[in-house]
Order: sequence, then C-alpha cells, then structure tokens
Amino acid sequence: MPLASKLLTAALVGMIALASGCTTETVGHSTKSAPSGFSVSSKTPKEVALEKQVKSLNQQSRDIVVRNTVEGAVAGAVVGCGVALLFGGNGDDCVKGAAAGAVVGGVGGNAVGQQAAQKNRDLVKRDEVLAKLKGINASLGSVQTNLRDVLRSQNAEIASLKRQVDANQITQSAYDKRVRAINSNRTAVVKGLQTAETNVNKERMELVSLEKQGGGSLLTLRSAASSTEKRLASLRSTVSLIPTK
Repeated sequence: MPLASKLLTAALVGMIALASGCTTETVGHSTKSAPSGFSVSSKTPKEVALEKQVKSLNQQSRDIVVRNTVEGAVAGAVVGCGVALLFGGNGDDCVKGAAAGAVVGGVGGNAVGQQAAQKNRDLVKRDEVLAKLKGINASLGSVQTNLRDVLRSQNAEIASLKRQVDANQITQSAYDKRVRAINSNRTAVVKGLQTAETNVNKERMELVSLEKQGGGSLLTLRSAASSTEKRLASLRSTVSLIPTK
C-alpha cells in the first residue's frame, strides 16, 4: 500500500476513535474501552473543591489560635510597661517591663506576669472568639454537606466500576487507579479535619488556662470550642478508605 494511503487510513482510524467518544486501554493482546470523560487517575471537580474547603477551614482554625496567642503577648507587654512607669521607671525600664510581660503574659510568673495574665483574661475579645468559632461551625456545615455528597457519589461510582470490571468492560488496573484517587481525596479530607480539630482543641485549652490564671469564667467559649471539636471528630469518623487488593 502506498505511503499516502497508509497515512490516510491511519488518520481515518484516529477520527473514528475520537468520534466514538471512547478511549482505549491495551491489556495483553486485547483492548477495553472506558466511557468518555472517565479519568481514572484524577480527582473530580467536586473532590478538588471539597479539599479546598477543608483547607480553608484549617486556616480559620489556625487564625483563632494565633490571634489569641499574639494578643496574650501584647497584653503582657502593655501591662509590663505600665507597671514600670507606674513605679517611676524610665523608658529603659518600660522596655524591660514590656519584655518581661510579653514572656510571661500568657502563663503567669512574677508580679508583672500575674497582672499581665489577669489583664490578658480581661482583654480577650470574647465576642470575637465566639464569632470565630461560629464562623468555623458555619464552614463546617458546608463541608459536611459537600462531604456527604462526594462520599455518596464515590460509593456509587465504585459500585458501578466493580460491575464494569466483572463485565470485562474496564480493566482491574483502571479500577485500581480510580480507587487510589478516591482514597487520596479521602485521606486529604481526614487529615484536614484532624488538623482543624487539633487547632480548636488548642484554643479550648488556652481558654482553660486563662480561666485558671484570672479566676473568671469562660464557660461559653469553652463549651463552643468543645462542641466544635466534637463536630469535627464526628464528621471525620464518617470517612473511611476503600479497601484495595
């Protein structure tokens, strides 16, 4: 057959394959087709979006811990400086007092530190902390809804793929690739929820510490943090990996 004819035949075969909307996978001496749009090695748009949501949730939970830690140091520094000036100190004494207050402002210690701790408790913006916890819970509600949708879709897809493997419509290799992609998605979600849970736990323990130092009650904030922790743990427990051979 002339070269031109061979090239024309190859082009026609390629056009027919594209028009059919199928891809082929070679196994041994035979080929098996996969449905159009079926990507065994990648995550779906919904799965990618869910991971981004969980990542955003983590950022929210990190912000609340970092903010209160920084505010604690600042409050300690302010009180340390104030005490130095109150007793007739100069600018240098103020700097030293501020440094001392910043170091011990969150945990107590000497007289300056103890006063800083008390002021720190008073200066904690309870409404702001509570608002942030509410924001985390609002985001968590959205994550919960989308996670359930993704899990439902994944489970239905896996059941379908199993039937296709049994019917010799797709290869076991194609099935395994998709399972790996799904498990990667689920692992990312579980780790993200675990991190958020850990961050909220740190916040709750920080509130407990402030209560002990200042003697005031932060029950509302602690309860909100505890409730958020439990929600995160409960949601995380609904995610499990798909067994692989």
